[in-house]
Amino acid sequence: MKKFFIVALILLTASVAQAASQKVWQPEIRVGLLKGVKQVTLKVSAPCVAINAAKGNILQKIPADKDFIVTFDKLELNAIEIRPEKVPMKDLRTTINGKEYYGGVMVNKGKDALTVINLAPLEEYLRGVVSKEMSPSFPLEALKAQTVAARSFAMKNRGRHVDEGFDLCDSTHCQVYIGVAAYDSIDKAVDGTRGEVLTFKNKLADTNFHTDSGGMTESVGDVWGTAVSYLIAVKEIIQPSEPWTVKVPVKDFSSRFGEGFGDLKEIKLSKLTVGKEASDRTASGRVKSAQIIGTKKTVTLEGKEFRRKFSLPSTLFDIKVSGKEVVFTGYGHGHGVGMSQIGARDYAKNGWSCEKILSHYYGGTKLKKLY
Repeated sequence: MKKFFIVALILLTASVAQAASQKVWQPEIRVGLLKGVKQVTLKVSAPCVAINAAKGNILQKIPADKDFIVTFDKLELNAIEIRPEKVPMKDLRTTINGKEYYGGVMVNKGKDALTVINLAPLEEYLRGVVSKEMSPSFPLEALKAQTVAARSFAMKNRGRHVDEGFDLCDSTHCQVYIGVAAYDSIDKAVDGTRGEVLTFKNKLADTNFHTDSGGMTESVGDVWGTAVSYLIAVKEIIQPSEPWTVKVPVKDFSSRFGEGFGDLKEIKLSKLTVGKEASDRTASGRVKSAQIIGTKKTVTLEGKEFRRKFSLPSTLFDIKVSGKEVVFTGYGHGHGVGMSQIGARDYAKNGWSCEKILSHYYGGTKLKKLY
């Protein structure tokens, strides 16, 4: 009986330890922070070791709370990693050129300069993403939906910058990441959805999101050319949202089309109605293209080119010539694909759960716990 009790106790201890280990484990994301620099100043919050990234052998110990500098000229290896000696990676903070980040750091030596990469545990990385991508003052269910979308996006697009030596960048090209951010609401959203992602047909979903749809989201095929069944146009609880206006002097407007365009005579574009399709508008009402008629030639311009040329918040707009100005009046901010952050806020205020918000914007996807 005593022997059986000891064996059972060992098995129980092992299972508890395994469960604890599973709870602590999380993927590590390599986030590109700096490129083309000749040196970087680092400081770690706990004792660390510098490791040869190619072979894994320890090069030297790094004390806590003391600046140390890595320079292009003195770095003899192609890449080094700074990792904690004793504490878990999630508890380490690394200050990089005066800014604090979660986890450790990797420094790659290129032909002419250094690339500095944050080795960030995924759940900690999300704290520095969600706090920038969505206001910490938003309702918790909206923050949780944003967290799941951001986690799914990170895992789906991991390796997007593999040719540059890292997974994701810290800008809008991937997700904006600001490093360490302390907000109770964000911590609740991250901890409350730990390991949860969206999947479609048992594969990670590509969970694009944007600031404000303007009243209706956009189908991904109308933005980037490839249709995806769970990224289609859906209506919002509020239609339309708060309008914006951009004014451009007629002479400046005409000059954007080159010397052969001449003076602006007319702009041909159907009137905007959110959710109404036309030959020159998508199902959500966004501009597909418009004709710009000049005294010397006529130009057909796509909505996304309008947005780029004139720094417009979105492609959900009307155009008119008023006196000596071309006036754009529109709704929304961003590409319009996937979840609208403003929409998620409004749905959460209306009592919707994180799961309901996500199923609205990413129809047909399923919530799955990866770890």
